[in-house]
Amino acid sequence: MNNKVIILLWSVSLLLLISLTLYNSLDFNDTEIIAIDSSRVIDSDPITTQPEVFRVAVSSMISPLETLRGYGPLLDHLEEKLGRKIKLVQRRTYQEVNDLIEAGKVDIGFICTLAYVKASELGARLVAAPQVNGHASYQAYVITRKDSEIHSLEQLKGKRFAFTDPISFSGHLALRGELLKINETPENYFSSTFFTYSHDNSLRAVHDGIVDGATMDSLVFYSTALIYPELTENLQVVHVSPMVGSPPVVARPGLSDEEFELIRRIFLYMHNEPTGRDALDILYIDRFVMGDDTHYNYIRQLRRELELTAHAD
Repeated sequence: MNNKVIILLWSVSLLLLISLTLYNSLDFNDTEIIAIDSSRVIDSDPITTQPEVFRVAVSSMISPLETLRGYGPLLDHLEEKLGRKIKLVQRRTYQEVNDLIEAGKVDIGFICTLAYVKASELGARLVAAPQVNGHASYQAYVITRKDSEIHSLEQLKGKRFAFTDPISFSGHLALRGELLKINETPENYFSSTFFTYSHDNSLRAVHDGIVDGATMDSLVFYSTALIYPELTENLQVVHVSPMVGSPPVVARPGLSDEEFELIRRIFLYMHNEPTGRDALDILYIDRFVMGDDTHYNYIRQLRRELELTAHAD
């Protein structure tokens, strides 16, 4: 057998090995085909060169595919009412979205409450807040598996724990605040911790037994229970935080008052429009309301307390 034949056979064997490895790494059991309008998504920074485009950021409170599926109809409605092309901008972390808002690289953003507190200090304005089940408020849930025999925050000591994002209230700050009351930190209290970078990822981490507990957004838990009941039927809420204002829609610093009021009107009257009503139903939102900045004061207070403790250390 000459060298050329040996090389050819070796190459074919290598390709087969790689192909089998890739095939075996795929899970075909839970694969879902989702139709996505990729023309709506931007993932690079030249977005500032298109003044005719209205740029909307959605923080990774839920995973990117769930965001596209859930927010698509709402963005369609917003595009129709504005008469401008809407582009969805997504980033992995809450801070990256805040940076885009503060730099004026997106026009509005759907962001978490602690992220709003930080952005408001740099000029971002509250456009509206979602109302769910009659309330424009939410809280942090600490969740565990029902079959884990972990039924309280105290029983999570020494266990594996998941957070959502460093600047998430429900997915980080709220739990740090609870531990501060007993002079503890997550680093000392749990055996291990990590960030999942979306609330549905945190929920799945508990469901799959990757961690023993997680802290997450109560609204995401509620909507997940409705859409994917099989993911929550074996989960339980073992601790809740105080209620705060729900995660708001915010406008970038420098957006004109005229445009700000137009956007606010679209959100406040969305539930009265057929396409708007349909979009809200997909997100399990009753309607958008004005929102009250004082409803986020508990977060501001808790953030100050944690910062003072950190400086004291």
